[in-house]
Amino acid sequence: MIAINLAYEDDLSAVVMKKILNSFPKKYLVSAAYNKHGFAAIKRDLKGFNQAARFTPFFVLTDLDQNECPPSLIREWMTFDRHPHLIFRVAVREVESWVMADRQGFAKFAAVALKRLPDKPDDLSDPKATLFEIIKKSKKRELKDDILPRYSGDRMGPNYNGCLASFILQSWDMQNALRYSPSLKRAHNHLQIFHKQVK
Repeated sequence: MIAINLAYEDDLSAVVMKKILNSFPKKYLVSAAYNKHGFAAIKRDLKGFNQAARFTPFFVLTDLDQNECPPSLIREWMTFDRHPHLIFRVAVREVESWVMADRQGFAKFAAVALKRLPDKPDDLSDPKATLFEIIKKSKKRELKDDILPRYSGDRMGPNYNGCLASFILQSWDMQNALRYSPSLKRAHNHLQIFHKQVK
């Protein structure tokens, strides 16, 4: 097994990254995990992760958000020679896109019609806002209370990460999600190739 360190923006990203790694049975072992609480710290520390990758590979994930495209973000952030053991991936446009890419699973989780799930989640300008709109249509009162912002100024509900993490761990079908999210598929493929190169 390859020991690998993780760096990410938030708790939800961590759960998704670990789920992806677990899809490669007995190939990856998480050595350390660093929640950077937003993209700014990832951008600041990326060079350090690159240097540390000489000793232990790093899997770093950030959201594209309102940047133009992943290649432009990578060019802007990576002003140094990338070490081969640094895996730097970009969720388009947010990790919520990857979560909703399992259309059937998320529709069942949210108790909504499948037609409410986007068939091209990577094309959404604001995936989190779309997720909120889907949950608003849910038949599950408790789910709405947990996920939807309660007060003006709240970015999310009180158990947003907990609810979505539970879905990822228990129900998210990554193979289905790969069909609908090209950026998720690229990340998965990169990890598959990486393991073959360093094993």
